[in-house]
Amino acid sequence: MNDASQLPKERDFDPHDGDLDAQCAWKNFGGLDLNQAYAKFVEAPEAYQEDFMFMGPRALVFYFPVIDRYLREVRSEDEFDGCQAQILGCAMASQLEEYVDEFSKSFLRAIGELAGYVRGHIDQYHPSAKERREIDQKWQEVQKVLPGPH
Repeated sequence: MNDASQLPKERDFDPHDGDLDAQCAWKNFGGLDLNQAYAKFVEAPEAYQEDFMFMGPRALVFYFPVIDRYLREVRSEDEFDGCQAQILGCAMASQLEEYVDEFSKSFLRAIGELAGYVRGHIDQYHPSAKERREIDQKWQEVQKVLPGPH
């Protein structure tokens, strides 16, 4: 699964044919290029964050740059704005648990690099120490699920 240059098809979002959450992800992101997907995601990340948990692996590989860019650019100073870092960590951990053998080494490396970034820049995600710990724990879990040394 190395070709992240072609827009994912509906089957790439719902490889098991009938997953309602995957179909919702298709409805939200299907047919969008990366710029369009990013613009849509940042309008309401709380509405779209879980789509990354349920889309199939090919769709995730294609749309991963949306998550990566968002987590590197977002800053949250509002205690009521969770900035979705924890849920996106849940999405990555869930995808890895289900599809790790289907992902290329370069994609796994990109996830590992993002996990390292999130954990190294944890202060940008929430003003609350408790929330930052929860975000950090989730991305530590992502690192643990990744194959190889961390």
